Amino acid sequence: MIARISIITAVAALAIVPPAAAHHSFAIFDQSKVTYLTGTVKQFELVNPHAWLHLMIANDKAQTAEWQFEGGSTAQLAALGWTAQSFKPGDTVQIGFRPMKDGSRGGQIMSVKTASGQKLCSNRGCGDGSGSVLQPF
Repeated sequence: MIARISIITAVAALAIVPPAAAHHSFAIFDQSKVTYLTGTVKQFELVNPHAWLHLMIANDKAQTAEWQFEGGSTAQLAALGWTAQSFKPGDTVQIGFRPMKDGSRGGQIMSVKTASGQKLCSNRGCGDGSGSVLQPF
């Protein structure tokens, strides 16, 4: 009987405790700067929990390497005008991003400017003082 009451109590306690927000930190990105590079879209993934933009970026010797950039949630980006068709393979874009602290090829998307001049910003603003900072939803 005591074991049954303990189990019922434990289940009830778990049911009323709010779920923990399982989310990673932005500590891997250097929040003190925004870097800008131009590259060619390899793939754009507008998926949960975060969008990903894969770009081929050439160095000063014209050697290309893949860079990977993490964006916000699909709901937040959609509220800012992003769609699954925003970036197509082969498109040339300029990306503004917060670089990885460890120097690896990638970072946190702040803004992406298309060849036509359209600028899409992240849910955390554009990184240059413009754009809206959205609260999580």
